Amino acid sequence: MFEEDFEKLTRGEQAQFHKVVSDLLYRCYIVRRMYDRATKMNKISADYLFIEKHFDLISDYLSFAGMEVSKDDDNGVVFLTSEDETNRIRIDGVTTLILYALRSFYEEKLKDNPSVNEIYCDSTSLKVLLKDLGLTTVTRRISALSLASSLRTLSMYQIVVPAKGSFGENSYAFFILPSIRYVISNAKLNALYSAIKEINEGEDDEEGLFNGDAEKEDEGEKEEESSPAETEGTEDNIPEEGNEVPSEAEDVNQGDAK
Repeated sequence: MFEEDFEKLTRGEQAQFHKVVSDLLYRCYIVRRMYDRATKMNKISADYLFIEKHFDLISDYLSFAGMEVSKDDDNGVVFLTSEDETNRIRIDGVTTLILYALRSFYEEKLKDNPSVNEIYCDSTSLKVLLKDLGLTTVTRRISALSLASSLRTLSMYQIVVPAKGSFGENSYAFFILPSIRYVISNAKLNALYSAIKEINEGEDDEEGLFNGDAEKEDEGEKEEESSPAETEGTEDNIPEEGNEVPSEAEDVNQGDAK
């Protein structure tokens, strides 16, 4: 029984239990390694280790609310899924495009160093990336202000973590965390890629950019149905060139639905 097992914890462990559950509900993701600006090193998260040690207890507790805790030890990510996919929030179109750009950057860098789960990126590299991917022509809403706002949102959900400066400054840096692989399914990322390519070049690429690096091909449909923070990245959501991406077309689940 949950109550009996919970009472076996020390007071300190019970306090950490409360913190970890609250963080999961609020942030959706908890990653194994986080960059610590004080020491300038990536450190193992005490919360992640606590979840590993008391995974069954935390799972039992959250199951009463219809939630399931999932843990990917390969990527070092813990996240929540929900049976009824409630508690969904909506994010704007710019943040969706930033997610798309950062995911493509993340996967490309992993090819060079597959043993690393946290990928470094700075403001200059991000601006070049947005231009190279043709996102600055898809929408005029990508500005320094909207970019900073999007990165703060992603930081709140532990998808990126600041490494240098702040997102509102001219120069900054951050780490992209492995949780980014669970935000948007590969299928929707490829649909978004094709739509952007068609806008910029008048072409449709059937092959796509994302071909199952983070998930097996036969699991694609499952993730598309239940990703913890998933946007509607489809062709219908991409405006004609020069127009804005409609913010109401983007949505993200907060801490309960994979």
